[in-house]
Amino acid sequence: MIGALRYEYLRLRTLRSTYWLIGIAMTFQLVMSIVIAAVVANSSSAIGDDTVFDVLATIGASAGFAPLFIAFIIGLLGVFSTGHEYRHGMIRATLTAIPNRTHVFVAKVLSTVVVSALAALLCILIALLCLVAFGLEMPSVKDFVDMTAGTTIFTVLFSLSGLAYGALTRNQTAAVALLLLVPTVIEAIIRAIVIAIKGFSDDPQEQGGFVQILKFLPYDAGGKLYTRASIDDLLSFLGYTPFGAVGGGIVMAVFVAALLGGAYALFLRRDA
Repeated sequence: MIGALRYEYLRLRTLRSTYWLIGIAMTFQLVMSIVIAAVVANSSSAIGDDTVFDVLATIGASAGFAPLFIAFIIGLLGVFSTGHEYRHGMIRATLTAIPNRTHVFVAKVLSTVVVSALAALLCILIALLCLVAFGLEMPSVKDFVDMTAGTTIFTVLFSLSGLAYGALTRNQTAAVALLLLVPTVIEAIIRAIVIAIKGFSDDPQEQGGFVQILKFLPYDAGGKLYTRASIDDLLSFLGYTPFGAVGGGIVMAVFVAALLGGAYALFLRRDA
């Protein structure tokens, strides 16, 4: 197992994409945090201290009307952890050097968790530094811990889903497409269909029923880890009550675990 972890460490350290993706995520976080902090600092309207930090840490995603962009960028590290090797035929060399496939797969999962978590925490630190630089009030300890944990957990789970897509498809392009389209397009289409069916039902405002399927859209549910408001709140008139942060996080974690389980099973059985 130690050998597999060292192999992954060397792979990550020598790939330019590792530095590019982390650098892009941090640059995006820095630029947008400066812009948002400058606007807030020059604004005459009163904004809660926790709200300012939430918006900076997530670049507006805490409002529920935009995706967590740093997760989409950092999540590509998960795709590349398997996609690179299949794309360039290096998986054969990996399995020749480390014949134990379980060790290889676990090493990839662990390295993705560590790198994604560190990158997310660095982005949170940038947001915090921008608060200080523009003289804005610091968030409460509770909100800081909640937002940091929620953003980091979501980013890690998002990256792991990218790893699973790469292992399942053995195609880097397809894995990137799935990672980008499932949370944004496919879940949006499912939501629109369910809302349309519920809206034309005999009693659109009836509690429960078919509309509750929206609670189990994995990426949307996982988004409750860092959102403080959500577009789902507008659907309350349809009798829809989404999970909270804990419930939503569990839904996404179960989904990602299922993806990883399927990817692991195929990784053990397929030819290199």
